Amino acid sequence: MDSAYLHNSVFNIEQKRRELEQQSLTRSEVNRWFEDNYRIFSKKSAFTCLCCNKPVNMNLTKDEGRPFYFRHNDESECSYSENTTTYDKHVSKHEVKSKKDIGLTIFKEILEGELKPYDVEIERGYHYKKKLSFIPDFIIKFPNSDERWAIDYFTAIDQGLTSGSYARHLSKRMKTYKEEGFKPFSFVDYSWLSFLEETNKGTLLTAETYVTSKTHEDSLWDTFLEGNLQGDLLDFFMKDTGATIDEFNTRNIAYVDVFNRLCTIFRFVPISQHDRNITFYKLSSSEVPLARALSVNADQNHFVLSKENEDERRNGFLKELIERKQQFETEQQRLREEQERIRAEEERIKQEEEKQRARLRARELEWQKQRQKAKELEDEEVEREMQERMRRAALRPIEVHPDGWNYRTKRQAQYSNYTYQQTPTVPSSENTEDKIDKKKKEKVRELLLSQPISGELYIDGDTKYWRKVVLKWINENQSGETLTVSLQMIIGYMKSAGVSFNQSDKIVKYPIKDFLELYAKTLKSELKKKIELSVQE
Repeated sequence: MDSAYLHNSVFNIEQKRRELEQQSLTRSEVNRWFEDNYRIFSKKSAFTCLCCNKPVNMNLTKDEGRPFYFRHNDESECSYSENTTTYDKHVSKHEVKSKKDIGLTIFKEILEGELKPYDVEIERGYHYKKKLSFIPDFIIKFPNSDERWAIDYFTAIDQGLTSGSYARHLSKRMKTYKEEGFKPFSFVDYSWLSFLEETNKGTLLTAETYVTSKTHEDSLWDTFLEGNLQGDLLDFFMKDTGATIDEFNTRNIAYVDVFNRLCTIFRFVPISQHDRNITFYKLSSSEVPLARALSVNADQNHFVLSKENEDERRNGFLKELIERKQQFETEQQRLREEQERIRAEEERIKQEEEKQRARLRARELEWQKQRQKAKELEDEEVEREMQERMRRAALRPIEVHPDGWNYRTKRQAQYSNYTYQQTPTVPSSENTEDKIDKKKKEKVRELLLSQPISGELYIDGDTKYWRKVVLKWINENQSGETLTVSLQMIIGYMKSAGVSFNQSDKIVKYPIKDFLELYAKTLKSELKKKIELSVQE
């Protein structure tokens, strides 16, 4: 027991010990002070038990940290001593004693100040004149009333988390309070508040749920929620919060920051249950000075804790929920439209790719046709080469072996009396080609087919093909050393040969004209043959 009556006043030996130690006195000096000032009163049985009024003895422990205490002179037990033993055992096992001692000192100071006008009796729970299995930190008794309030400040709510022992301890504590007729008021140290502002959700340990309470204001919230959250709005709330509940059960819990003397009241609805904790959704919260929280309401049946009427907060909650639902629906509509746009775009791209593949297939077929025509032109070249050989063979006398024949010099002189093959009639252009060396001819052809031409990108397909078509036209239309070209005519000739353009005829004339000029220059430089080129639009 830490307190006893002395001269009709309560003397707290532990409180006095702490005061002396705060004055930097050593343990032995503190003991000597008590021996000098109070031992004589103990010897005269001036100290008496708060519960049974029996004389008690002052016990001064020597070891640092151990408390001073009173004990019955006859070493008997009463409810005070037994309750003290039970209380100390529970505090040692379940609480952070250093923090709890500071907190309870502040609680007592505030309670005495706030409740003084009501002439209430405030005592430590272990002073209760009846043996209890669970001891409150404070018991408050109002005059002219049998109602008693049990006040508790919990500092380590996670004790026995794995086994669930502390949750069972608190459950039994609250059941005992109810059986004893106590009205419980529980406060949890602020360090155990776990809440996310961005989701408006928090977590309570199972043990914490036993120190929540339900007030008239909580019941008003239940009625409000049940009346306003229906149909689509209720469905949205359940989906938005992830709630798995059948009904609303609004409750509140009080967190205390003893060092700053603040109390935070959270009003919430549980939305999901787990093995060792629950998830809650906050409806409202208030941070008020601890002195205001511990003041008594007008009906003197409850602590004020926070604003007593929350109609404005309820309406604000409903308005915010409706706005969030509308925002969600707008966002969903935007997402659906975006998805539809994406699907349409994907379909457009798919169709465009199909068209592109069709164009590529058509272009491939066109190139195949052009290659085929190019091959046909090459076959014509081979045919002309064979005809040229036949023409030369006709110039050689039948009696002369080909290896000994020079058709350029010997016909009129040495072999004038020999028999000849019939000489075919050939165009004058072929007579000119008779004088061209085969290797030079091949070189000229390669140059004409490979030299870059400005603007030839305007002409589709293989670059060699369209040049071969133009050379074929030249071969068919050149007269001796004069070449007169109508660009419009040669363009028509090219189109009939399967050549296509990606620009207008007016633009395409420029690369064709450049090629004709290249033809004339190449023949002049490589074959020393001057061509009179005349180009007509």
